[in-house]
Amino acid sequence: MISPADLIIPPPEDAWVERLPDGDWLIHLHQPAEQVAVYVSDTPDGLIADGRPLTVERITNYELRITNSGNAVVGGLSSAVVDYRPYFLLDLDGRRLVVAERTLPLAGGVNFRDLGGYRTADGRAVRWGRVYRAGSLAELTDDDVAYLGRLGLRLSCDLRSAEEVAHRPDRLPPGAAVLARPIAVEVGRLRQMFTLFRLRHRIQELLLNAYMIMLDQNGPIYAAIIHMAADPANLPLVVHCTAGKDRTGLAAALLLLALGVPEETVIADYTLSNHAFDVLAGRMRPEMSRLYALGFDEAQLRPFLLAEARTLQGALAYLRRRYGSVEGYLRAGGLDGVTLERLRQALLSG
Repeated sequence: MISPADLIIPPPEDAWVERLPDGDWLIHLHQPAEQVAVYVSDTPDGLIADGRPLTVERITNYELRITNSGNAVVGGLSSAVVDYRPYFLLDLDGRRLVVAERTLPLAGGVNFRDLGGYRTADGRAVRWGRVYRAGSLAELTDDDVAYLGRLGLRLSCDLRSAEEVAHRPDRLPPGAAVLARPIAVEVGRLRQMFTLFRLRHRIQELLLNAYMIMLDQNGPIYAAIIHMAADPANLPLVVHCTAGKDRTGLAAALLLLALGVPEETVIADYTLSNHAFDVLAGRMRPEMSRLYALGFDEAQLRPFLLAEARTLQGALAYLRRRYGSVEGYLRAGGLDGVTLERLRQALLSG
């Protein structure tokens, strides 16, 4: 049986950040650098002014050491910043880039990730701290909600059905608005169950078919999500469903591709949802138990909890065949070129 970890494709990044158990931060470098300078801020925008790196005054006594592998370890950050979210400006032999923790440390969150940091084909980068993707927000703790409040979260784009929302409503910080845009997958629960039972030995085919249906039935909804992301007044925002993998996975892919992020990177980001497999499996156990009672086994249902690259690859190939391009798909959904340009202005740097 395939392991979720085996399906993860590391996104192509010059550097990435890992939070260590002792509270330090390990900054992985894709390539070693002769000189490394690290600057820290509690905002992704407080790092550069007139081309000069800035430090934030209250962040003091941070340390930098280089490991034998050429990575940088930063420690000694003040508790005030750790309570928020540190962003790191790296000066690697005169080349600067911003990195941050991709998966947010939410005790009750699932699959809550920042879409920042990815490079576009023309060399720009998606801004950190602007757009997040996530699973359910219903189990967020009070500390989680406060954390998102400190990040300034303004909007939750909820792709779940009305039934899902009623059963497990969002927990959001005060002042955060909700844009409810349920994503349709197929009409009728009876039809869904019949299809699932008939194709239970071809689950991968069924899953890809569901993605194609989502694309065909929900173009205006995905266009509306991107329209909201193009307005700085709505940022930061989070796009989420229940697992943060399928409905949200398509939304994140369309947004990144509209920004000019290469498909290779978009596919890799999609597979990062496999990090959340154990959490998702635990939360979906009641629903899975009902299917076990109908004769399904774990191996047949496991693909529903996995994020396999071939699923999104197949969906995007279908999109190109039918709509020509991501931009063509979004235009068919009602998005215009002016909004796409505003999106790039709002979310890209460099």
